[in-house]
Amino acid sequence: MTAAAFGSTGGALPRGANVLAANPVTTVLGLAVGAVGAAVVGSHAAQGDLPDLHSAATVTADLHLTAGASPASASSARAAMTPVHAEATSAAATVPELTKAAGMAHQQQKIDSAIDRFESTIGSTQYENYCERAVENAFGTQHRYASAIEDWHSQDQHSDWQDAPRGAMVFYDTSSDGHVALSLGDGRVVSSSAHHQVGIVPIGYFQHPLGWAYAPY
Repeated sequence: MTAAAFGSTGGALPRGANVLAANPVTTVLGLAVGAVGAAVVGSHAAQGDLPDLHSAATVTADLHLTAGASPASASSARAAMTPVHAEATSAAATVPELTKAAGMAHQQQKIDSAIDRFESTIGSTQYENYCERAVENAFGTQHRYASAIEDWHSQDQHSDWQDAPRGAMVFYDTSSDGHVALSLGDGRVVSSSAHHQVGIVPIGYFQHPLGWAYAPY
């Protein structure tokens, strides 16, 4: 470039001016970074704590390199500056939790169905003296145990019968065969032999409560 392009004074341009004129993108980036750097330095200087100027110079150099480089080298520079992120948690890590939740949902559905089935026979006398059969039929099975007392001795027993959860079997020592009803989880049971028919009564309605157990069906 000739001196005429800059007026009649004719002096040579400083070396820095040639670089900026040759690369306008670098010029813009350099000016922007310089302005931000000046603001940061001024802010920290007011607080007596100057920033790491070497870091600011490094960022400026990276911007100049990216602006003036070929597409391939610019891509490499961007890749080099891309932060490394930790790998996402594997979906397999949640499988046990999902399996457990699915199992609980299935169990709850089975309990609700048993209670609905038992309650659908309210008022019926068909299960008079056949309490074990009534409970087993509610869960869609039969002939698992010969009597309620046999069922009781076959299960993992819980003595706090007043707190029997919804869907649990509640046992009573009313006779040699015992008695079993199905807890509604609110201090009541649905049972045969409730006023000589299937009905809903307080959990302490029958004498000599033994405890409760989860239905194994």
